[in-house]
Amino acid sequence: MRTKVLMGLMLVPSILFAMTGCGSEEDPETSVKSAEADSTDVAAVEEKEEAAEEMESQEEVEEAVDPGEMFSRFMAEKNIQLKARDIQFDMQNNLDQQFAIMGNASLDTYYNYGFSNLEQSHFAVSIEDEGAGYADRWVLYFDRVKFSNLYETLKKGDTYLAAAATIPKAQYEDGQDELALGVEFELMGGESAAPNEAGSVVQAAEEYKTQKGLNLVAQDVLYDMKNHLDKEFLISGTASLDTYYNYGFNALEKTHFAVGVWDESTGGKWTVYFDREEFADLFETLKQTEEYVTITGIIPSSLYEDGQGELAKGLDISIGTGY
Repeated sequence: MRTKVLMGLMLVPSILFAMTGCGSEEDPETSVKSAEADSTDVAAVEEKEEAAEEMESQEEVEEAVDPGEMFSRFMAEKNIQLKARDIQFDMQNNLDQQFAIMGNASLDTYYNYGFSNLEQSHFAVSIEDEGAGYADRWVLYFDRVKFSNLYETLKKGDTYLAAAATIPKAQYEDGQDELALGVEFELMGGESAAPNEAGSVVQAAEEYKTQKGLNLVAQDVLYDMKNHLDKEFLISGTASLDTYYNYGFNALEKTHFAVGVWDESTGGKWTVYFDREEFADLFETLKQTEEYVTITGIIPSSLYEDGQGELAKGLDISIGTGY
C-alpha cells in the first residue's frame, strides 16, 4: 500500500511534465511569429481607437465653433428677435429696436448722415452681413471707452464676430446707409489677419519711430482722427509721387508735392504733402522710382475737414531700411 502511494506520487510530476511540455523545445521561429502577430493585432486595435477618438474630437470641435449655432445662441442670450436683413428693408418701422448681425468685421472711417458727428466718441466697424455679400455691409459705431478692447482687437486685423445694434430714432435720416450704433458684441472665433511684416522693414520703422520719439502710428490716427489732430505720427510703406489734392489740402499743390504711401499699419493709402523747396531731393528721387519710406506726418487742425480720409503733411522722411 505504501509502495503504491509512493509510485503514485512519483507519477504525478511526470504526467504534469509531459502535459505542460516543459521537457520539449519550442521552435524559435514559431515563437517570434506568434509574438509579432500579437503585437500587430494590438497596434491595429490601438490605431483604430486613436482614429475613432480623433474623429470624435474633431466633430466636437466643429460642433463647438459652428457659426450658425453660435449666432443663434447669441441672439437667444441677448433676447434679440431681429436680424440685420429684417431692419435693412424696413428701417423706419424698426427704429430703436435691437437687431443682430454676424460677419467679418474691420475698422472703418465712414461717418455720415446722423452719425457723422460721432468720430470723437465712437469708432466705426464695418461688418459684411453673413451670406449677404458686400452690398449688405453695415457700419456700426461703438463707444471708444466702453468697447476699447474691441478696438484694440480690430487694430490687429479683421475679426469674425456677432454684434447687437440699434438705429436710434434721434440719429436716423431718410435715405441713410446701413448705419447703426453697436451695443454689444461677441467674437465668433478664428484668427485675426496678421499684418504683413518683413523683418528689416519693420525694424527700420521701429528704429525711426524711436529715434524721432513718435508714440503714434498711422493706424492710431486713421480710426480716431479728430482726437489726434496736430499730433505727429509714423507713416511707413512704399511711396510714389501722386496727384491727389482734396479737402483742406486742396490748395497746397503750388507749394507742396503729393506722395502716395501704402501704409503698413493700416494697409491703406495715405497721401502726404511735402514742401517743394525743403524736400526737393525727395521729389527728384521719387520721380525716378518708388521707395520704401518712413515718415513723420501730422494732420493740422487748420487743414482738417470731416471725412477727409488719409491726408497729412510730411515733416520728416527717411528713405530705405537704413539711415
